[in-house]
Amino acid sequence: MWTAQQGGRRIVSSELTRMETLVLPIRLQNVALTADYRRLFQQRTVDLLPITSDILDRAARLRATVPGLKIPDAIHVAIALLRGCTLFVTNDTGFRRVPSLPFVILDDVLAGL
Repeated sequence: MWTAQQGGRRIVSSELTRMETLVLPIRLQNVALTADYRRLFQQRTVDLLPITSDILDRAARLRATVPGLKIPDAIHVAIALLRGCTLFVTNDTGFRRVPSLPFVILDDVLAGL
């Protein structure tokens, strides 16, 4: 998720993203990749937000209105919408079902290069 800030771009996500990202390198016992991901999430241009009751309420409304939207995905979308993100970057085509979400499928972008 991207948001404009002082003429630049920031990555906005939740602590859930950090957890999801670390699962595979930890499972594979890939210490170097685990450390790389941890460094990525510590960058000044990355905002990892706690999952608050406002976010969960918005996620619940999204799950109630968007068929098939999974709980983690609803949380990600809720954060993007509440923070006013200008672009939601994903490889999950299921996000096409979410109205008013400005998104791009990363594989589509890379295929166009």
